[in-house]
Amino acid sequence: MILAKELSRLARNGKLSYEIKDMSERSGTHIITLDNAVNTIEGNRSMFGLYAWMYEQESQRTSERIKAVLRTQAQKGKFKGSIPPYGYTVGEGKLYIRNDGTPEVVRRVYRLYLEGKGFDSIARTLTKEGFPTPAQVAEKVNAGLYWQGTTIKKILTNPHYTGDLVLCRETTLSVTNKVRTEVAKDAQVIIPNAHAPIVSPEDFEAVQRHMESRKKKRPKCKKHLFTNVAYCADCGQSLWYLNNRKGYVCGTHQKHRKHAFSQHTIKEDALKSIILEDIRTWTEALNQKDVLGRVEAIASTARNQLAKQLEVVEKQLQKLNDERKGLIRLLASDKITEAEYKDVTAEINGSIEQLQMKKCTLSTVAQTKELDVMITRMKEELQRFMKLKDLTSDMLHRLVERIEVTADGIPQISYRFAPPTAFL
Repeated sequence: MILAKELSRLARNGKLSYEIKDMSERSGTHIITLDNAVNTIEGNRSMFGLYAWMYEQESQRTSERIKAVLRTQAQKGKFKGSIPPYGYTVGEGKLYIRNDGTPEVVRRVYRLYLEGKGFDSIARTLTKEGFPTPAQVAEKVNAGLYWQGTTIKKILTNPHYTGDLVLCRETTLSVTNKVRTEVAKDAQVIIPNAHAPIVSPEDFEAVQRHMESRKKKRPKCKKHLFTNVAYCADCGQSLWYLNNRKGYVCGTHQKHRKHAFSQHTIKEDALKSIILEDIRTWTEALNQKDVLGRVEAIASTARNQLAKQLEVVEKQLQKLNDERKGLIRLLASDKITEAEYKDVTAEINGSIEQLQMKKCTLSTVAQTKELDVMITRMKEELQRFMKLKDLTSDMLHRLVERIEVTADGIPQISYRFAPPTAFL
């Protein structure tokens, strides 16, 4: 048996929740959550997909709140990276130039690039001359012996070398998509002159201009709704969107034509319609009133438990106060000594103090509206899900894991939640 406080403690996204569910079914293992949302012993599986999806949305909001906190900390000007840039060491959140040869290696990398050498050429030079790599300086267990062109590019594009602290440069799309993307420069946190520079701002800007001029001029690819979601079922490559067809074709076929697989063509509107129809079909099996009633029931149970805990604490406090009054009467009638009175009273006072703190905490929780806010938010998410009219990019990435299109143009869609039977 797998026992969890709630489904969100079992897994942070719908896909993983269903992998655990399928694995448990194959092995004959039951799953029970203490909020009674899932109890496979009693056959309670119908709400598994819905709860998995809603908890994933809550995890996404938690992630966004954490990002906001990290951004606030970054604005205080402290370096938060786990490993400082090559040539620097870190102490109490500030970068300091290392007392070894690594800062000179950084300066040499900039000089060599401005002299016309490329990333790989500089990497080969540093390897040949035996300079330690950034991974070796950081004492990583899997540190390689050779410099790489990608490492050189990172050094040449890192603004920390000018003395500015630049934080929040990258972010992730969501809790389920950990691919890191670059944040726009105007949204980054920049603290000028936060530490000693290794290269001058003029050299850094000259390198950026030189790097830009050496880039191959390629037309910028416009992203469409199913970009990086739809793939060829045969070769596994991404499908390309073609304006003249208003749909997608296999990228391998477009590059190699007759020497590759067939086109695997599918219209964008047709694919949207299929996904929307799937979602509408499944949500028809859900009784919105019953689902919201279950959510309210969970909230009501939590409130009742809180009220019972407060009632128990109140009774314990009353009992201890009565005991303390009884001790006073015993002392007054000389049935106990003053020393005995002080010892027992001190023990009772300690217990009373702990219970008062517990009561204060419970009262604070009872007075806050956090639970009501959470329930309202879950209702809004559920209603949005059940009344979905158009497929936006945000909703697509929340609901769909991957789409593979076969040679005859039939999409095989992997959803992040359960297949239709999970709702029935």
